[in-house]
Amino acid sequence: MKLAVMRYKGYAWEHNPQTLKICSHRSLSEQGVAGGSSVVRDFGERSRVITGSGRIAGDDCISKFAQLVALQNQSDSGILLLPDVAPFYAFFRSIELDCDPTPELITYKFEFVEDLSRARTEGEKSYHTVSKDETLWDISYRYGVEIERLAELNPEVKRVDELAAESRVRVC
Repeated sequence: MKLAVMRYKGYAWEHNPQTLKICSHRSLSEQGVAGGSSVVRDFGERSRVITGSGRIAGDDCISKFAQLVALQNQSDSGILLLPDVAPFYAFFRSIELDCDPTPELITYKFEFVEDLSRARTEGEKSYHTVSKDETLWDISYRYGVEIERLAELNPEVKRVDELAAESRVRVC
C-alpha cells in the first residue's frame, strides 16, 4: 500500500515522517457531589496535536530544513494533509533540529495543532472561492490536495480546466 504524502500549505514532504502521533482529547471536568460520587461534564473536543519526527537527506538538506522553518514562521493556519487522515486546518506550532546537522543529513521533530476555529466557522467541509481563470489544477497545487481527490469532492465539476469565477470548490 502506498501512503499519501504529507502536505501543508502547498509544501510536500519528500518522504513522510518516520514517526507520526495524533492526539485527540476531550475537555472534561469532574466534580464531587454529596454522597461520595462525582459528576463528569463534557465540554467538547479539544484541538488535535500532531507530533512527529523525520529525516531530510541529500546535498540540499539544510535548505530544505530552512523551507520548513520559513513555513513554520507563517502566522496563519493552513490545510494539513496526513497519510490516511482526512485533511484539516492546523497551525505549524514548532520545528526542531534534532541533531548536529551534516551536509547530507538532518533529523527533526515537529508539532502541529488543529485550528478548531476554522472548522467551527466553516463546518466540517472547507471550500475555496474560485478566482477568474483559476483551474482545479491551481487549487490542487495551492492546497496540496491531489487533483483526483478534488474531483471526488466536487463531482459537479465537469472539466478541471474550466471553473466559473466566484464558484465554490470543496478542498477537504
